[in-house]
Amino acid sequence: MITGAKQVGIRIEAAVKSFGRGQRAVDSLDLDIRAGELLTVLGPSGSGKSTVLSLLAGLAEVDEGRIWFGEQDVTELPPEARKVAVVFQSAVLYPHLTLRESISFAPKLAKTPKDEIDRRVTEAASWLQISALLDRRPHEVSGGERQRAAIAKAVVSRPALLLMDEPFSALDAQLRRALRTQVVRLHQEFSATTVFVTHDQEEALGMGDRVAVMRDGRLEQIAPPLELYRNPVNTWVANFVSLQPLNLIPARYEAGHVSLCDGAVRLAVPDRELPAQFTLGVRSENLRLKPAGEGSLRVLTAEAVGEQVKYTVAAPDGTQLVALGGADRVFSPDAGVELAVDWPRAMVFDPDTGERVGAAAA
Repeated sequence: MITGAKQVGIRIEAAVKSFGRGQRAVDSLDLDIRAGELLTVLGPSGSGKSTVLSLLAGLAEVDEGRIWFGEQDVTELPPEARKVAVVFQSAVLYPHLTLRESISFAPKLAKTPKDEIDRRVTEAASWLQISALLDRRPHEVSGGERQRAAIAKAVVSRPALLLMDEPFSALDAQLRRALRTQVVRLHQEFSATTVFVTHDQEEALGMGDRVAVMRDGRLEQIAPPLELYRNPVNTWVANFVSLQPLNLIPARYEAGHVSLCDGAVRLAVPDRELPAQFTLGVRSENLRLKPAGEGSLRVLTAEAVGEQVKYTVAAPDGTQLVALGGADRVFSPDAGVELAVDWPRAMVFDPDTGERVGAAAA
């Protein structure tokens, strides 16, 4: 087990940060980060997620609100007094120094004993698989290796809070997956409170103990990954936190049946009363296709997704739906199909506000 800094919980209270013409990058944000957790912050460009990271690091000041590290109010503290380490999109290493010298630079400034520095560097390099590269300079290693070194540089300073701002965005998909696994394992060992900012849904859901979803400077929802995926609070979160296209379908309910696609689809609903009108949310893996001969729904496209097939299906009213199916039964384009819904996994939203009403089945 790597010996880290004392774990600390983080609290942001009613934080506001504006730029330019008063546009709020962060708008009345309340956020509690648990001591020792890995929190992923997910949102589109302009949602305020990187601004939150800058506020925590002290690289930007709040206009309103307070920031607490445990019981300490750090709102007015400069970055160097906060015991925070940041890993940016591009690796910040000293070009004239070896990786070993860059990684050990901060502990040396802090007058950490040499034996302790060597131990920390050896541990971090081993975990991040760069032990053989420590005596090379940044231009002599690959981009992924430089980013590993930047992570090691952050870890050896034993921060109270580790901040990571889309550190894998410039890397290819295979390397991103490998580094995600290494960072999660490193966090399990080091256990520093960690905030990982990303716009990648797969990354956020795969790494975080919890995921905080931001939109227009506000926190839409915070929850563990599976809870967030299964129980989004509104249609925006449901659609954004989706690895495949989400089906949001206007629906009518009457006498135990749901009518979709202007009446082209009529489905029985087991054991549940629903609003007379609502928006039905069904993820593609929870929408099943059955052969229907000359059915009113037609397959437009069939795309291989690993061992599954992603279908786009058209209804007579122009509605297009997406369903995932196994490769054991493949529907050809223009085939007639019927729909079946996995009701325990379906979602019901208010058609006007987009807010979650409840699950579509008990």
